[in-house]
Amino acid sequence: MSQDSVHDSPAWPEEGGSSVNVTRRRFRWQIGLAIPVIGAVIHAIAWVRLDGDRTMQVMFGYYVWPAVALLMVLWWAFLSGIRWTDRLGGLAIAGVMVALFFVAFRPDGFWGGFVPRFAYRWGVTDEQRAAQFRKAHPPAPLTKSEVPAQLEVTAGDWPQFRGPQRDGIVRGEQVRRDWKTHPPKLLWRHPVGPAWSSFAIVGKLAFTQEQRDNREAVVCYNVETGQEVWSHSDKGRYSTALGGVGPRATPTVYDSRVYTLGALGVLNCFEAVSGKLIWSRNILQDANAKRLEWGMAGSPLVYDDVVVVNSGGKQGHGVTAYHRLTGKIVWTSGNHRAGYAAPRLAIIDGVRQIVVFDGDGPAGYDAATGQELWRFAWTNSYGNNIAQPIVLADGSVFVSSGYGTGSVRLNVSKRGDTWSVTPRWKAKNRFKLKFNGAVRQDHVVYGLYESILSCFDLETGKRLWRRGRYGYGQILLIDDLLLVSTERGAVVLLEVSPKKPRELGRFQAIEGKTWNHPALSRGRLLIRNAREAACFDVSPAEMSN
Repeated sequence: MSQDSVHDSPAWPEEGGSSVNVTRRRFRWQIGLAIPVIGAVIHAIAWVRLDGDRTMQVMFGYYVWPAVALLMVLWWAFLSGIRWTDRLGGLAIAGVMVALFFVAFRPDGFWGGFVPRFAYRWGVTDEQRAAQFRKAHPPAPLTKSEVPAQLEVTAGDWPQFRGPQRDGIVRGEQVRRDWKTHPPKLLWRHPVGPAWSSFAIVGKLAFTQEQRDNREAVVCYNVETGQEVWSHSDKGRYSTALGGVGPRATPTVYDSRVYTLGALGVLNCFEAVSGKLIWSRNILQDANAKRLEWGMAGSPLVYDDVVVVNSGGKQGHGVTAYHRLTGKIVWTSGNHRAGYAAPRLAIIDGVRQIVVFDGDGPAGYDAATGQELWRFAWTNSYGNNIAQPIVLADGSVFVSSGYGTGSVRLNVSKRGDTWSVTPRWKAKNRFKLKFNGAVRQDHVVYGLYESILSCFDLETGKRLWRRGRYGYGQILLIDDLLLVSTERGAVVLLEVSPKKPRELGRFQAIEGKTWNHPALSRGRLLIRNAREAACFDVSPAEMSN
C-alpha cells in the first residue's frame, strides 16, 4: 500500500459513510490556542501589577504581543500539522492583509499612553493643508498705530511658557463660568505647522514655533485675527515616531525681544515687533552636547541680562547662560544631561536661584554666578524628566516623573555655605506626571496623572481623588477653576477642591492630538496642536457683550 493511500483512506469507518481524515485529526490547534492565551495571562498579570501607570501597562504589551505574533507564525508554519499548501496560503493571506493595511494607512505617531495612531495615506496631509493656508494668507505686518515700537510686558500678558511665573496659574483675571448659556466664542481658527510649542502672548501679538517643510519657524500672529505678522525660519527638521515633528519649546518675550529654542538646539533672539534676527547660537555646539532623544524642549529663561538654557553638556556645560543682548556666553555650570523641563527662577532660603529639572534630577544654580548649590537624584530609566517642578513658599520643591517613578517633596535649606536636600516624603509609583504640568492651590496639587485628573496632598504625599479621563492634555488654574485642554482637542472647565471636582462645561476647540499647553491673556484663550490653532473669547459674559 502506498503512502498516499494511507493518508487518503478513512481513519475509521462511521455509519452513514462519513469519515475523518488523518490530516484533519492531526491539526494541533491546542498549541495555537495556548500561545495567545498565555500571552494574555502574562499581560493581564503585568497590567494588575502596574495598576495606575497606563504608560507602563501599554509598553509591556509591546514586549508581549510581538512575541505572541512571532510564535503564532512559527506554530502555523512548522507545528500546526496542516498541509503545507494551507500553511503557505495562510501566511500569504496574512501578509497581504498587513500590506493592504499599510497601503491604506500610514503611521501617525502615538497617543500619550503609547497607543499608536494611523491616518489615511490619501488626501491632503496636515502639513500640506498648513502650507496651502499660508500661501493664501501671506504675512501682514501691523501698523505703528496697532502696536508700539517697543513691546513691553505688562499685567495680563502671558509672556512665556505656562505664564508669567511658569506655573500654569492665571492671576488677575476671570473667565466665564456658565458655558451652557454663554459658551466661549470662537475668534479664529486655522491650520498651523506641526510643533509642541505653546503661545507666548504680549499685547496684540502671540508668538509660537512651527515646522514648515524642512525648516523650523518662529511665527508671530495677531491675537485678535489670527493673521500672521512675521516669521523667521532656520534649516532643520526634527522628527521621531513617538514624539512627532517640529519644535518643542515655547518662545519667551522679554524687554521687546523674543527668545526661542528649536528642537535641534538653535537659540535665537529677535526684535519682537519686526521679527528682525538679533543674534543666534546653537546651544548643543557650544556645550559639545548631544541632542535629546525627543528634541530640545526647555523654553529659554530670561532675567536681568541673561538667557539660561539647559544645554546638557559635560565638563561644566550642563547649564549655559548667554548675554541676552549680544548672545555671548556669560557662564556655564553643571555636568548633567539635559531634561525636557524649562528652567525657572525662584528664591529658596533667601537665595535667588535657577531651578533646573535635568535628566538626572532637580538642582539649584545661583542666579548670578551659575554655581550649582544643591542637587537631588530623581529620574527614570529613560532620563525623561519633563513636568515642571513646583517651588513652594517655604522653599521646598515638588517634582514628579512618569515611567514608573512617582513624586517627591524636597526640603531644601542652607546652613552657612552648605546646602542640604532631604525628602519630606516620597510617593513612588504615585502621582506620576509624564509630560503634563501640574498646578498648585494651597496645600494640594492638581494634575493629569497618567491621563486621569487627580488631586494630591502636598503635606502628606497622599492622593485625595482621581477621576475624569482627559488623556495626556494640559491644565491651567484660575482661582477655584481648572481649565483642561484634553489630548483630543476639547476644552473642559471644572470647579475643583480637595474634596471633589465638578465639571461645568466643555466644547471641542480643535481637532487632533493636543499636547501643547494652552495660554490665556485678557480673556483670550489660545490653544494649538500639530494641526491647527484657535483663539476663543472666554472672558466673563458681561465683559464680552
